[in-house]
Order: sequence, then structure tokens, then C-alpha cells
Amino acid sequence: MGTAFSFNFEKCTECRRCMLACSVVKTGLVRQADSRIDIVTNWPELPNIKVCRFDDCDGHPCVTACPVDAITENGGLVLIDRDTCTGCELCVDACPFHAIRMNGVVALKCDFCAGDPECVKACVTVAIAKGGE
Repeated sequence: MGTAFSFNFEKCTECRRCMLACSVVKTGLVRQADSRIDIVTNWPELPNIKVCRFDDCDGHPCVTACPVDAITENGGLVLIDRDTCTGCELCVDACPFHAIRMNGVVALKCDFCAGDPECVKACVTVAIAKGGE
């Protein structure tokens, strides 16, 4: 399974539908703060889309930064075990895409929705898509 996103930043209208869809599927709540993707306004420049890049992330530095092995890579997916995470924030600092953030005392990031990302389905402008599609 390919685990890459493709982006067309020029198509992003900053509507944040992707963020809302993510929060609903992950928590059952419509709350941007619970989203694993973040659209950052950068006006007048194009927006910044902060989300784990999986296949496009060279070496997965978050995995090696974690001192308790709470972050693993398996079949292209980089996942955080919330029960093992100690909240040290070393992965947050290590992520080159600024895609990991803290939610209380544990790290939070995209898990690619088991290969069917909700953010992609919610993006009506196709600013974000699965890689190769």
C-alpha cells in the first residue's frame, strides 16, 4: 500500500474541510484542534499543509527520536502508540514537516486512515490527494 499524499497548494482554499473530516473520524467531534492535518494560512503566499508525509519522509526521524519506541514504521505507515508515549516531545522537534503535535500529554499525528484518508475524501478542490492518484 502506498502511503503518500500529493499536494496542489494552489488549489487549497483554506476551507479546512479536511481538518474537520479528520477530527470527526478520529474523535467523533467537529473540532479542528483534534485534527491530524493542519492548514496554516500563509497569505499572501500559498497555505502550508502540515501532515505526515510517510513515503516522502526520508528516514522517518520521529521514529529514531522517540526514546521509548512509541513510534514505529510498518509497511509505510508511521504510527504512535498512545499508551507507550511519554509526552517528551522529541518527535515534535524531529518532524521535518511539523506534522506531529501534542494533545495533552501524548503526541498526535496522521495515521493515513488505514489507507483511505478522510482528508482526501473531504477535499473538494483536490488540493490533497493520495500519492499517484
